[in-house]
Amino acid sequence: MQRLRTSQHAWGTRVELCRPERRNALDAQAVAELHEAFTAKGRGAMLLTAEGPAFCAGGDLAVLQQAAAGGDLVEMLTINASAFADVIEAIVACPRPVVAAMDGPAVGGGASLALACDVRIVTPQARLVFAWSRYGLPPDGLVTATLPALVGSRAQELLADGAEVGTDSELAPLLFSRIVASDRLADAATEAATGAMKASGRQALLPVVRRQREAELAEIARVAADKATSERLAVIYKIDT
Repeated sequence: MQRLRTSQHAWGTRVELCRPERRNALDAQAVAELHEAFTAKGRGAMLLTAEGPAFCAGGDLAVLQQAAAGGDLVEMLTINASAFADVIEAIVACPRPVVAAMDGPAVGGGASLALACDVRIVTPQARLVFAWSRYGLPPDGLVTATLPALVGSRAQELLADGAEVGTDSELAPLLFSRIVASDRLADAATEAATGAMKASGRQALLPVVRRQREAELAEIARVAADKATSERLAVIYKIDT
């Protein structure tokens, strides 16, 4: 079963995460399909949407649980982080403007996915959840580059605290481009995609993204090499639901 639906329109390409039964969580197949979508040639804007009440729950915990049970958690985390970094870099580097439409939470890697886009059109139900520290993991998805680009020095605090940022936050104007009612989201997102331009400063962000890619992957490798940490993670993911 495909993890994405893509369709072509006069204004560009619509890409929809379509795994609502898993809150659009990302497994290896979803990451591969996202990479293919954002590296494909095309005209106009790209609109990233999601089916169901969640934008994206981040990494698929069911996959993490299976890896933990099989003793493959460390290898899986390292490989998946690298592949996901490729996706985020592709979105930032994409010559086409990328608009995200969010009607629910974007957790962990889901937040990374949203922040990589040029524009975020959201409803009051949308929120960014920087959940890595809650699970004893370092952040990934190049969020250590994209988040500081938007909120400056507050990024470190948000990531360390595993913070959740909604549309009522003082940081909302920095993180969300426009807030609309749920019944207006589809039209507002299409309107944004129709008139979207590539965000200024994206070329300047690319070197930072590439540098932070190496830093994030190195930190994940460091955590993976720590036996006590990997054993603790295995326990977390074996019992998590």
